[in-house]
Amino acid sequence: MKVTDQVVQGKMSGLQIRAVVVTVALVVLDGYDVSLTSFAAPYLEQGFGVSKAQLGLVMSGALIGMLVGSVIVAPLADRIGRRKMGVISTVTIAIGMLIGPFATPETGTGPLVVSRIITGIGLGSLVAVAGVILAEYTGKRVYSLVMAVYAAAINIGGLLGSMIVGPMLGAHGWQLGWWVGFALSAIAAAATFAFLPESLAWLSEGRRTDSLQRLNALLTKMHRPALEALPESDSTSVKAKGSLRTVFTGRTGFFTLLMIVGYVAYMLSFYFMTNWAPSTVADAHHNPALASQLVTAFSVGGILGNVLFGYLGGKFNVRFLTPVFLVLATATLSLFGIAGPGMPTAWWTLFLASFFVCAGTAAFYAIVPTLYPTLARSTGFGVVIGAGRFGGIAAPIVGGAAFDAGMGMGAAFTVFALPMLVAGLCVLALHLGLRRSDAPDAAQPVLAGTSA
Repeated sequence: MKVTDQVVQGKMSGLQIRAVVVTVALVVLDGYDVSLTSFAAPYLEQGFGVSKAQLGLVMSGALIGMLVGSVIVAPLADRIGRRKMGVISTVTIAIGMLIGPFATPETGTGPLVVSRIITGIGLGSLVAVAGVILAEYTGKRVYSLVMAVYAAAINIGGLLGSMIVGPMLGAHGWQLGWWVGFALSAIAAAATFAFLPESLAWLSEGRRTDSLQRLNALLTKMHRPALEALPESDSTSVKAKGSLRTVFTGRTGFFTLLMIVGYVAYMLSFYFMTNWAPSTVADAHHNPALASQLVTAFSVGGILGNVLFGYLGGKFNVRFLTPVFLVLATATLSLFGIAGPGMPTAWWTLFLASFFVCAGTAAFYAIVPTLYPTLARSTGFGVVIGAGRFGGIAAPIVGGAAFDAGMGMGAAFTVFALPMLVAGLCVLALHLGLRRSDAPDAAQPVLAGTSA
């Protein structure tokens, strides 16, 4: 029996619960960091006197960093270990957050862009670590519940930021959002170093001379029997070819390209919504405080949508369920734009759009890791998620230019909703392709995603 198959059976130990709590908390931090510019945007626009296109550059900074973090930095986790990469990632986020508050009208938005890029590098590498470790330590009986919470964690972070920090920016300045992010990231770095265990699958591959000793120490803490030797590797071909070549070779390479196209399209729609929906409504009412209310609508809708998606994902094939959600996401995001900025209609239509849109993130995070063997998993996940950031980078910039050119709210949100249809078709094509192959069934990501 594979190490992770053994761990997910039976009652969860204290170590497993600790691993789950830490990884979910890291994703909550991710959600706060990602949503920060959404509810701070009206205050930044006023404080720096910039156009929407220039503001879009600030919004895209984190996405540029996440691209670098996912594609270049995250694969290092397959070499140095996923726990160590988690510590490096959270420290990087803290450094990025520390730079932001020093931007002034005299310096322009340059320091903010640098701040967001560095923060994004940490976030991009952190995502590839947290999801893998969480899947390895989560017991089979509670997997659906834990995955639903994990999928909703990004929205929980955005919700807490918009409800607690957002309303304080008017009195204390936009800088408060960055200082809070720095404090939370510093705490997260300390917690990751002290409490996050190493990946079981990574240790079982024998990357270090003490891998067996460390693996047995973790198994003992989880009240599991120790091993006399490391299990047989499922990644012989990866070691021979290299993880990056494995990701782009043969049928796996075709699936990688399919997921890259789908995730780029999805990110284009997702980040257009998250960055421009709150500020568009706030600008229409000349009331910056409304941005926080719209981020709250987006966050609550995303949380509930992810919970439903997680529940249904335990009953239906995720690859079939995802296109259904993305079609509904396309329709509801277009509805938000057509309905206009009037309150409370805008709040409820954004809530409805987010309900379906945000499930797409959970879907890609569940599907993509199942396509790769252990030693290529962080690389494959990082490549797909990182490449998708191109869509996220383009969304705020192109969206800002569209609004500056006079495009109305209805037309803009309808146009930027359409790429989600492309994303849905890519997932459907993957589903049909895997049905014709011997690949593992992604409807059970806890098993397929944690093989050691």
